[in-house]
Order: sequence, then structure tokens, then C-alpha cells
Amino acid sequence: MSRIKVLIEVEAGPRDSFEAFSEATSSEDDGRRQAEGLLERLAGLQIDLDPDTEPTPVPMYSTTVNDVEGMAPLEEFGTSETSPDTAAQTVVIPAEVERSSIEELQARDDVRVWLNSELTLLDTPVDRMATATDFTGDTVFDRARSRQGVDCRPFRDGVDVATVRQMLGTDAVWNDGFRGQNVAIGILDEGVNGAVYPVVDGFSRPGAQAPGTADITSHGSMCAADVLVAAPLARLYDYPFLGIPTSGGALAMFQAVLEHRRLDGTPHLTTNSYGFTGVPPVSQFPNHEVHDIDHPLHRKVREVVVSGAAAFFAAGNCGQDCPSGNCHVSGIGPGISIHASNSLEDVITIAAVNSRHERIGYSSQGPGMFAAEKPDLAAYSHLFGNFGPGRPGGTADSPFDNGTSAATPVAAGVAALLLSAFPDLTPTDLRQALIDGATNVIGTPWNRDYGRGIVNAAVSYTLLVRK
Repeated sequence: MSRIKVLIEVEAGPRDSFEAFSEATSSEDDGRRQAEGLLERLAGLQIDLDPDTEPTPVPMYSTTVNDVEGMAPLEEFGTSETSPDTAAQTVVIPAEVERSSIEELQARDDVRVWLNSELTLLDTPVDRMATATDFTGDTVFDRARSRQGVDCRPFRDGVDVATVRQMLGTDAVWNDGFRGQNVAIGILDEGVNGAVYPVVDGFSRPGAQAPGTADITSHGSMCAADVLVAAPLARLYDYPFLGIPTSGGALAMFQAVLEHRRLDGTPHLTTNSYGFTGVPPVSQFPNHEVHDIDHPLHRKVREVVVSGAAAFFAAGNCGQDCPSGNCHVSGIGPGISIHASNSLEDVITIAAVNSRHERIGYSSQGPGMFAAEKPDLAAYSHLFGNFGPGRPGGTADSPFDNGTSAATPVAAGVAALLLSAFPDLTPTDLRQALIDGATNVIGTPWNRDYGRGIVNAAVSYTLLVRK
């Protein structure tokens, strides 16, 4: 018999809320009891808890991605004072079912069945070791000609953090006293090394990876280093969901973010450098999150954004010029390489460029499969941040921080820098400020490779000051 991993969504009971989620994550036994109680309603349908996933029921406050009424209470979560608990509409549980039971489950009015899909980190193998920048006496800005081009294998050498800061214009903001202080950034990834990077909070539960305990060579540690390029005084919240690399694991971490938002209004934004590397056939998987915008993960991402925390997502590494080796042909190139949550209208989707303003050839290309004008912006990758000679992560398997995985936290760090100066910026305001200040190398308002231009902290900040 063939079994498949799914997310089972059922109607919530009177106690299903933030408090119930907190209880479920306080101990594995509490979570299991809650999940088993919910599944009892579906007895006889050969549904079991997923043995490879923490049994955490996740409350949902929206039934569709456009459920404005259901999400309305979450708009109050941006303050430092604890907001009231909020009753859920449905609850999602990670489970395993027999394939033969799927049709029967989907025919019921009291249950929705979603695939619990595997997710992939959006970095990419680099073909050669970069040991130094290749400056020849010209300045950073001489090298960046503001013209389109492609950087493909063998990639150009990486650059140091100081160069990226010059390109971003961080001094214009730093000189006014703003360096990301008082801003908390949630890193949803495989975990961050808290001995090196300023992890002050995150998601913790008994028996699971604690915030700040990841190895320095982790993908999450790379993301932490890249956030701090622009915002060195920002605080980091570590949500290590990629210990459970599925959409259900991400769903639980976004709920943990939402619970933090309810308690004290933090984190102020999230950075997300993961996604899918192919497009499953819609005929076989119509409710896969690449195709179905009402998948619980997309709804939960939107709930977090509605609560006031901007969500930055990597565009992906399946661009047509030199896609990452783990990309499937179904997801390579324009129009099919930015999908799922990474293509939601509500998120800020980031492509990758090098310090010469050349698009790095693996950077995924729009249009997005949900919102057409994706990516929103481009940011810098291929830098000596966590990885590389003399950096905290050494050379490891990566000679420098790479992928749209690195570009995304660089952009999120710029957003944190702006928030430290203008703390009342909403996610919509923040997106617009980044767009208004972007370096346009494309000659049009948007294109599939660069979005609306390359993130520029100095210009975005100056325009906000002048308002």
C-alpha cells in the first residue's frame, strides 16, 4: 500500500487558538494529544500522524488567501503589548494517508487535504574557489556600469562586505545614527549559529533544535551574516524549520512568528531563502502549493504580513542561463521558476546580482506564477559574508555566500535599516520605499530579471527623509 504525506485541515474547536498552539509546542506529548484528538473525527480513513514530523496542530485564521475578515484581528499585532488571543477557523495537522483514501477525504465537506511538500534551500554550488576580489585600481562604482549582463559559470570572484556596503550606500543611513537597532528579523531556515551572530529569540520546543545552536557552516548562518551587512545592530530571531524541510514545517514556523507578533510585535520582518526547484504537473497535483494559492502555507504567510511583518522571499536559482544543478527542467527559466509562496503578491521577492550589476545567471526569472511582476527587486550576492577566506564559516563547501539565498537577507537587512529610522513603515510602505530607491539598470519599470531595480539603501532612506 502506498502512503503519502499530507496536511489535513479540519474545522477548529472552541479552544483552538494561539494558546492551544503554545501548549502544543511546549511538549511533544501535548502536541501529539491535540493532533490525535483532531484526527479522531476522521476515524476509519487510514490517517496517521506523520512519523517524520513534530505533531504540531497549526491554527489557521483564514480560509482563503483573500479572507480579509478572518485576518482582520491580526492587524492589531504590531504593538509591544500582548494582543488578545484569537479563535482559529481551522486547524492543520501533518499526517500520512493511503493514496487510495485521498479521493474519499477530498469528497468530504469537513476536511481539506493538502500535500506536505519538501522544500529546498536556495543556494547553489559554485564551480571555483574565489580567493580575492579582482579590483584593478578602479572604484566600485566604475565597475558597476548600470547595464544589464549575466554572470555565469565560472562565476566572477566574490567581493568583501565593505564593497557591498558601498554599493548599498549604507553610510548615508549610518551617519545619521541608524544601523538596524531596535529591529528584530526572523530568519526561517535550518538554524543560525548564536555564538557568532546576535540570536536573541526564536522558536524552541523540547526535543527540537534550539535557536542559536546551528553550526557556523549552516545555510541559516549565511543568511544571518548577510542581514548584518546593512543592519549590523539588528537582532535576530532563529526559526529553524528546515530541520523539518516541508511546507508543514514552514507553516509551523510562520505560526510561531505570528505568535511572537501577538505577544510583543516582533519580529518586524522575516527572510526566507527556500522554495521549490520544479513544477509538479497540475493534472496530478492540483492542490500542490505551486498551483493552489489557498494552500495553508500561503495563507499563513499572508497572515504574518497582515500582522505587520514584511516577508522577503528568494526568487530561486532556476534561471535559464546557468540554473542550479538541483533544478528540474519543469521549473527552469522565465515564467516557471518563481512560484509558490515566493511568488505571492504580499511578499517581497528578491533576485540576485553581482557587484557589477550583472544578473547572476541562476537567478530565477519572472513572471511569477501567482503575481506576475516577480521578482520585485534584485540585491547583491557572491560576497564574503559568512563563507570565504577569513570569514566565520571559512570556505566550507561554498567559497562565498551565494544564491538568491544570500541576496534575500541582504535586502532584508536594508529593510531593517529603514525600519530603524522609520519604525512606522508598514510592509506596503517598506516595499514602496525599496522600489522608489532602487537603482534602475533596465530602462523599464519592471523586467523579468531585475524586477524594479537593485536595492539601494542610501536613495530609499533619502527619499523617506524628504517626505
